[in-house]
Order: sequence, then C-alpha cells, then structure tokens
Amino acid sequence: MDSYTDQTRGVDDRMVRTDISESMESKDATAALSSASGLPNRELDPSASRDSAPKVCLDPEVEFQICEVAGVTITRASHGGTGQHFQFGSAEYHVAKLLNGERTTAEIVQTVQEDGLDWTAEDVAEFIAVLVAQKVATVRNTEKPPIENTASDEESPKSTRPSIATSLLPLIAPVMKGLSWLISLRLPLVNANRPADRVLPWMKWSFTQNGLVIAGSFIAISLFFASLQSVPLANELRRVFDSQLWIGLIVLWAAMKLVHEMGHAVAARAYGVQVGKAGVMFFLFAPLAYVDVSNAWRLPSRFSRAAIAMAGVYWELLIASVAYWVWCAHPSDFSAHIAAQVFLVAGPATLLVNANPLLRLDGYYVLSDWADVPNLREQGRKLFGGWLQRKLFGMRAPSCKLTGWRRPFAAWHAAASVVFQVVWMGGLVVVVSMWAGPLGMLMATAAVMLWVLVPSVRLVGRVWNYQGSSETFSKWSHRRRAIWTCVTLVFVGQFLVTLPSPLSRPVPVAVQFANDQVLRSPINGFVDRVVLGSGEAVMAGQVILELRDDELVAKRDATQLELAAEEINWQRHEGLGELGLAEAARQKSDSLRRSLKELNAQVDSLRVVAQRDGEILTTNMDDLENSYVRQGQELVHIGVRQHMELLISVGEKDLDAYRATLQKGEAMQVLFRGGQVIEVAPGKLQPRASREIPHPAMSATVDGPLPVAPAKKQGENADPFELLTPRFQSIVALSPALSDRVRAGEVGQMALRDPRSVGRRFWEWFSDDSQ
Repeated sequence: MDSYTDQTRGVDDRMVRTDISESMESKDATAALSSASGLPNRELDPSASRDSAPKVCLDPEVEFQICEVAGVTITRASHGGTGQHFQFGSAEYHVAKLLNGERTTAEIVQTVQEDGLDWTAEDVAEFIAVLVAQKVATVRNTEKPPIENTASDEESPKSTRPSIATSLLPLIAPVMKGLSWLISLRLPLVNANRPADRVLPWMKWSFTQNGLVIAGSFIAISLFFASLQSVPLANELRRVFDSQLWIGLIVLWAAMKLVHEMGHAVAARAYGVQVGKAGVMFFLFAPLAYVDVSNAWRLPSRFSRAAIAMAGVYWELLIASVAYWVWCAHPSDFSAHIAAQVFLVAGPATLLVNANPLLRLDGYYVLSDWADVPNLREQGRKLFGGWLQRKLFGMRAPSCKLTGWRRPFAAWHAAASVVFQVVWMGGLVVVVSMWAGPLGMLMATAAVMLWVLVPSVRLVGRVWNYQGSSETFSKWSHRRRAIWTCVTLVFVGQFLVTLPSPLSRPVPVAVQFANDQVLRSPINGFVDRVVLGSGEAVMAGQVILELRDDELVAKRDATQLELAAEEINWQRHEGLGELGLAEAARQKSDSLRRSLKELNAQVDSLRVVAQRDGEILTTNMDDLENSYVRQGQELVHIGVRQHMELLISVGEKDLDAYRATLQKGEAMQVLFRGGQVIEVAPGKLQPRASREIPHPAMSATVDGPLPVAPAKKQGENADPFELLTPRFQSIVALSPALSDRVRAGEVGQMALRDPRSVGRRFWEWFSDDSQ
C-alpha cells in the first residue's frame, strides 16, 4: 500500500464539507465538534451576550483560491503551517472571510442572515467548531469570569446540561486516537525538495513528451510479451512461499517503494511544484514510505496533476520492464529469479494496488481529477449510503451537488470501492492477526472498533434519532420500521449462516489410462528398428522396437571368448595336477559367467517387448528410428482407449464434502475444460495424503489447478516440484462408454454437494484469499 499524500485532490479527506448547511444533523454535532476542539459549548454559542461571546480569527497563513469544478464554483484553501488543504463552498467561504477576530459569533450570525444565507446559529457554530478543530481558526475569549451558579442541578435548565455522549468525549477521544495510531502512524523525516532536485537532472527526460512516448512504448511492449509468458512468471511468483527468500523480498519491496515515492517528488519538481516532507508511515505496523506533494493541486493543467499522481507507478513500470528482459536473458538461475521478483513487485503488484481506482491511492486521485468530482469517495458514499438508508429505513437522502452522469458514476464507484476495501482490508487484518500474535490481535481489535463498531454505532444513532421533514412523519413509526428492518436482516443473516449452501464444491480431476504400461529405455543407445507403429495393436511378449549398442554387444562377445579361454585353462591346470592354478581359473570362470549373464540380459533388453495386450498410444513412433535415447527415457506407451480411469485429488478442506457424497453414493457431474460433462460416482480415498503431484496435467507449472513449490528433495529422476499441501486421491474406473467420451490427460472438476453454509463458505474463501 502506498501512502502518496494528497496531491491533485481538489478536495482532501481532511477538508471541510463542501456545503455544511446540506448535511447538518443536530445540535449534538455542535457539541461534539466543540468538545473535539477543546472548547466548551458556550464559547461557540452565538446566542450568548455580546460581552461574553468569543471572537474567532482565521489563521493568517490560510490562502484562498477560487476555481470552478464540474460547473460548481468552489474555493480551495491551503494552510502554510500545517500543510493541510481544504475546499469550501461559496457559503462557507463567505462565512470564513467574516472571521477577522473583531466580530463575535453573534455578529457573524447576524451578518450572515442579513446577507441572505440560509444559515442558522447552530450552522455557524458547527462550522466554526470544525475550523477550530482543524487548527485553522482560533478563538479569542473576551468574556468576563462567570458568576458561580449556586443553583442545584435539579434547578438548572435541561438545555444547559451536557449529553452523555458529550460528557464521555474527553475520555473516548484519547482512546480512539490511540487505536488509530495502532492502525496508522505517520512519521515525517526530511524535506524531499533537496533529494528530488538532485535526481531531477538525471531523470527529467522521463517527463518530457519524447521521453513519455518512448518509455510508454517500452512499457507496453514489455507487458505484452510478459502476458504471453504468464505461466513461467507465475511459477516465479509461487517461490514467494519459500521462507528463505522473504528477507530479500522485503528489502526488494522497500527499495521499489522508495523509487515510487521519489518518482512523485521528482515529477513534482519537474513541473515546478514545491515538495513537502517525506517520511515513513506504519500501516498495520508495516513500514511504508510517503512524500507530500500536496501543492500539486495548484497546477492548472490536469495532465500535469495526473503525471505527478502516476509518476511513482510510471517509474516502477519502467524498472519492471527492464527486469522482464533481464529475466528473459537468463544469465543465471539466481539472477533470473531476482529479475522476476523485481518485475512482479514493480509491475503487476503496483498496478493492482497503486493504480487501482478503488483504493484511495494514485489511481483514485487521477480518476477523481479526470471526472471533476472532488472528494469522489465521500460524495459517492453519501449517494450510495443515502440510497441504502432510503430503501431500508425510509430516511431522506442527503443532498449532493453532483449532476448528470457524475451522480451514478460516483455512487457505483462507492459501491465497488466498499466491496473491494472490505475484502482487501479485511484480508490484511486477518493476516496480521494470524502472523503477529498478541500484537496482531490487538491491531485487529483496533481495526474492528474503528472500521466497524464506531461507524455502526453512529449509524444506529443517526437512524434512531432521525427527524423527518414531512408533516405526517412519526418518530415511533420510523423506529418500528428500523427495528423490523434490522430483525429481517438478522434473520437473513441467520439463514446464510445455518442453511446449507446451494452452490457446489469443486475438486480437481484428471483422466488417465487404466493399467497402462510405459516402456522406458534400459540403456543409452540408438533405436535400430521400429517394429510396430503408432496406433497398432500389440500382444504381450511381442517386440515393439529394437535398440542398438555396439559397445555392449562387443563387450558381451569379448566376455564370452574370455570365459571359453578361462575354462580351457581350468581344465588344463586340473589335468596337470596344478590344483592351486585350477582353483583360481575356476573362480575367474564363475565371475566371467556371472558377468556374461548380466551382459546377455542387457543385450536382450535392447529388444523392447510389450508386457500386456493393448494399443500403442505413442504418436511419434516413426521418429524414434535411428534416434539417440537416454537411459530412463519414455519410449512406448501401451494402453486400451476403452479402459480409462478418473483420478480425483481431494484437499483436507474438501474431505467432509467428499465423504458425505461418498456415503450417499450419488453420481456427481464432472466438467472438463473442453466442455465435456460426465457423471461419475466417487470412489474410496487412499488412506494417506501425499505431496507428490498426482498427475502431471494437474501441476500449476503446466496451467493445472494444484499449486506447487520446489521439491525439498531433488533427485535425478524425481519431480522438481511438489504440492504445497498434502492431498488425498481416489481412482474411479470409467465404463467403456464414458472412456470413449474423454481423452487421457484431460483436466476438469467434480462438483460435490457443499454441506457448508453460505456464510462459512464465504469466510473460508475470504481467509484463503487473504493468506
């Protein structure tokens, strides 16, 4: 995740709402905001007397710039001291200009109403509280010491009593701040202007028109050819599971992120933009680099703003393209692996994360700027959330200034981003909670409280205290509808958790010949003669081909002659009574006889003989004649096309579903990649699970369904890969009719009935995906 800070953002998430008068909720909001700013309610109460009312002054470091976005006149402001950026509506800008430190809040309210703005005293108070909380305005308290009120609490008016929520805010705020630090903590370190200026002369060419065309073409060509080699690159990606490489991958990832942030800074300097602080942000305790290029919003050119926003992705893709061609060159296994990892981290990974418009990163800000929708996520969620509130609770949707195609665009973007971020952030929280031990559980708890519990409580309060504007509105009728809606959702959730899933549970299968025979070369030699061709019938004991090894035959003949000579010597020494010499000759003869027997067996093995009746399935028999073969090389494959069997590979998580199907004895559908569908009853599982690849076509190295990793034990004839997790297997014989419909080597999926509930199925999928 990248922390590229607010650059083309016509609107920052920290900005004041575009038109605060359109989203006022209640007087409690004023109390909450004033409490957050450290001010008692009475200090912002415009109804106080002129002598006691405070005077508010806008910080002189705030600069305003009036511009037009999507046909709406807005005012952008920046605070030179804090580096924050804000966006005001026309009404807010008018009120902000009145905060000169000489007017009291009561006078401001009077002036606003005289100028024709439909703002109440509470609206002004809330707006001022927001500015004070954001530290862009200060309160000059000119009131006299208050007279101590001796009245009892029972005699005090109810309107002056703080609410329970307001009373708890001073206690809750530090806790919430501490929890937010557990999730995200930003540490500014240095000003990035000087490092960016040093790098700029070397990389300025990459932001020129010619440089962009050349580099963009190079990136496009590299990614195109990389897509054609997705399988070998995916094999390199699977090596991430090797824990011995994690330290190197972390260092590589950190280096790429530094390059990413330097790309933003150098691009900003290339377009004349001052760069702010650079530092480290800890998100879920993962260190991430960031650089502040917020001043890019001052640029009038949308292309320049987009260039700065995407400069980090642009530089990473350049490095990924170079790494891809290094990987293609294969100078060595280790360097090829490093190059592949650089390509994957700087290429697909940065496109998935940084260029993704559904995450509030580079791609999101470019999309927001291109669509002329300031604060795209917030405005979209306001529309999407308003639609849900209207459908579920009958509440009036908040107003939005977006018009035309921008309204549905923002709403659909919000819906998609919510779904994606729930899966994405939820996956990160699950991984951290599993890997980081107690600290991970603490961070997961903080994330659940900040991202789920607090928003849920606020939603409940907003729904429960909703006040309709129509004359027929009834608070209790509204609350009954809200209760029934929640009850209905609870029942639907219960059904999802308890009822069996109507979906199937697929397990991988592969077709192979039953009781087939594979004949391999017994020696290194040449194929002298091919007796039977491809597709011909063969009988057990029939010669299929003959090998030639002149050295072996010559050695056999020489051994035979030597044996004959030694037997003559044995008989001669025995006739002369030389018993010692005769015994030595006898022993040597026995040794030569044993050697001759082995050599005869090897010579006989040059005639490759079928061991069963069947059909020659090898398709290139004619090409074997006069070719050189190595020992152990497959020569002939014999089988019967009408005798096929189905190999079923079952993982540990699918055991319950498979056993339940096996007990019922039902025939399950098997769908092959070619579209062929057959029905097969599952068979018994073998008692032991294994990491050996059950069938070559199932390996992910050949685009199969089973993930693999480099084998821990490497042998001369052993498979270089093994399964990531042990799996059980079952073999089911196919009838001749079914055997005619499939081909050996076909891969498919058997659809088992899933006994899990929909909720459990989703959770297991979610957990697997997050890991």
